[in-house]
Amino acid sequence: MRWGVRSLRALLRPEGRHAAEPKTAVWDDAGRTFRNIWRHLVHATDRKYPLKRRRPNAIVLQMGKVGSTSIRAGLCARGINAFHSHRLSPAMQQRALRHVLESDLTVRVVSRDLRKHIQNVALHALARWYEQHKRYEGHKLRVVTLTRDPVTRYPSGFVYRWNAMRSRIAAWHRFRSGAPADAPLQEAAMLQDLIAEVTAIVAECRPSDGQAGLERCFVLAQERWPSHPVIRSELGHMLAPLTWFDREIGDLFGLDMLAAAELRERGWAERSNDWVDIQVLRFEDLASLVPQLARFVGLAELTLPRKNVTAVKPGAADVANAWKAVLATPTGQACARELRTSAYGRACGYERLA
Repeated sequence: MRWGVRSLRALLRPEGRHAAEPKTAVWDDAGRTFRNIWRHLVHATDRKYPLKRRRPNAIVLQMGKVGSTSIRAGLCARGINAFHSHRLSPAMQQRALRHVLESDLTVRVVSRDLRKHIQNVALHALARWYEQHKRYEGHKLRVVTLTRDPVTRYPSGFVYRWNAMRSRIAAWHRFRSGAPADAPLQEAAMLQDLIAEVTAIVAECRPSDGQAGLERCFVLAQERWPSHPVIRSELGHMLAPLTWFDREIGDLFGLDMLAAAELRERGWAERSNDWVDIQVLRFEDLASLVPQLARFVGLAELTLPRKNVTAVKPGAADVANAWKAVLATPTGQACARELRTSAYGRACGYERLA
């Protein structure tokens, strides 16, 4: 059998090798725009799960370390077009682009980081498309998001940064103690001291006061450690949940999910407008809320696999021990109260744990 160029192109088409569109099909500008957004999504998305353009689309949009990998895998395994992202806001995408442009060229930067940036830009375009055109193939966009207690989320996320930050933490620790550059370091003490410094800033500056308290935290970190931005960076990670929903959900979709009283009381809530349906779940209740997630995406049942479990990662035990030791101190306890009694913590019901 002879294969022509057009036949090969159709077979290798990047839209998941779907059948070619009928030649009589007429595409308006909205349809052509959607198809081009879709091509970018397919290129930038994990190919393990096949995507079909005419299925309903769901974005698993979460702050990280809240079961997002498991949720996406579970939805994709059941035939849902589930895309995953931690940040779609323009400000965070601009930061990601600066990272790609300014970082040393490594395999990670030109493969994983660049691919994720392309996917996030395409997902942002997808959301804008739905906002303008409301539905594709009769379906609105669906978004699944989760909250998490900021006190347990911080060490879980730190495990993934620990190896990359060792040299910067070591430089800060030597400067703080006045040790020479070649002095041997006790990693356990170095790790605990870093966490203790970040929690001390939170306890002193009181982010539970709102934006003013948040700003005080970053000002103090800069004043204390102007030559060691690792402290300010870690402070940003610790405080990230307190503003994430405002930036990534409220600003982008126009829905205030934290204002839903039922989130605090029962652990989940749903809100909609004319182009998107959003479900928010409390991470700590996820196991019991899987049926609600299944219903939301139109499935009779759903199983979530265990994916990307932090506890088995290298260094997880060291980070957990350091965090536990800091939380046992009066300053650590004050930091935990600040995080849990913030507006975010109260909206989710986490102040009950304080």
